[in-house]
Amino acid sequence: MLDNVESLQGFLDRAWEEAETLGLRPHPVEFEVVPSTAIFELASYGMPGHWSHWTYGRDYWQFKQRMESGHGRLYEMVVNTNPAHAYLLDSNTVAAQKLVVAHVLGHSDVFANHERFQDTPKDMDRSMAAARERFAEYEAEYGADRLERLLDAALSLSAQVAPDRPAEGAAPAGAGAHDRYRDLFGDGDSPHPAHRRRAPYPLPTYDVLGFLARHSPVLEEWERDVLEAVRREALYFEPQRVTKLVNEGYATLVHNTLLSRLPIGDDEALEAARVHAQVIAPFELGMNPYRVGFQLLSYLVEQFGFARTREIVMLETDASLLRNWLTEEAVERLELYQYRWQRAEHRLGGQMVPTWDAVVTDAGWEAVRDDLANRYAYRGPQIVAERVDGRGRLVLRQVEDGMALDEPWAQATLDQVQRLWGAPVLLERPGGPPLESRLKEDDSDDP
Repeated sequence: MLDNVESLQGFLDRAWEEAETLGLRPHPVEFEVVPSTAIFELASYGMPGHWSHWTYGRDYWQFKQRMESGHGRLYEMVVNTNPAHAYLLDSNTVAAQKLVVAHVLGHSDVFANHERFQDTPKDMDRSMAAARERFAEYEAEYGADRLERLLDAALSLSAQVAPDRPAEGAAPAGAGAHDRYRDLFGDGDSPHPAHRRRAPYPLPTYDVLGFLARHSPVLEEWERDVLEAVRREALYFEPQRVTKLVNEGYATLVHNTLLSRLPIGDDEALEAARVHAQVIAPFELGMNPYRVGFQLLSYLVEQFGFARTREIVMLETDASLLRNWLTEEAVERLELYQYRWQRAEHRLGGQMVPTWDAVVTDAGWEAVRDDLANRYAYRGPQIVAERVDGRGRLVLRQVEDGMALDEPWAQATLDQVQRLWGAPVLLERPGGPPLESRLKEDDSDDP
């Protein structure tokens, strides 16, 4: 067990020099050794200094129970800032800490140089800490229940965000036919005066949460601040969501490469090999992204060299890496396949009992590639804030992408949108009847 990282400083200096020789250009990294409870908390919240909400407490206990019951191990937690902040588990062995330090350098290289991370703020930890202080002031002034309900509504839309750019066909705020000829469009018939005053709106937009934060006629300024904070965090984490396999596969490739080039003792090399094998161990059912990412990138290193593989990494998301570089030979080398569940019978205690067996299908390599790419491309149903109708209702539209809505969840989310909008909300669905929020008018005024 390590009480600090001083014993790792010499190794870190050599690892940094070797990383630069390989062509890595990571942000500087500040390391801190912490206990498992701190690692669990950081993994649940995503970064230090985060504001509180009951969902993060739920995630903490689920994560803690999973780790302590042996279903995985978390060796480190690294935050995308400049300098990057890395938290190392205090129960790691010295060899494991060296592997983790090299692993973190790979993550920091991605954070600093990957195309999708160029617009992410590198001071999000300070921004989050400032938001936490403001939220504490709001809680004191407006009450914990009201803040909690507002966060419930905001977090229900955290996947429905987009960068600050108008969708095709969006009109600028304060301009357009609805402004000059409002009577021709029926806006004056809205039972919600606040919505009549604020029309027109810059619609359509994929940024549903951002639209509500900026254009809801019923929210107070502190409520808009809360929604904007949730939106900024969702946009900050979006690149990490679409580069899980790329990021972890590359960090694993980096630690494996650096440790093979740095002087470490035989005992440490054996322990590091054990930890590496544990990290990339195959799952019985499903796919370990560390394993597939590492093996695919290792295959690319064999084909093109480390420098060219790094260039590929810095341009690809998980879905595009699989789509563009998972060739027939790579599928065979990585032993990837599709399976299906098949009913069967097995003898148990002297009698035959019905079971389900996982059976490998005869799907070709292209089906395997496409299935994996589609899985990693999935981000859930995409929703557009389309328009505000003459009754003051906010009309949302589900984009036709073949993804079915979970209707109970969709209904509950619509009710949350109504609380933020202050009037009924309608969701138009491809190939199905629209859904409408069901709150009474009195329930929608206070998030």
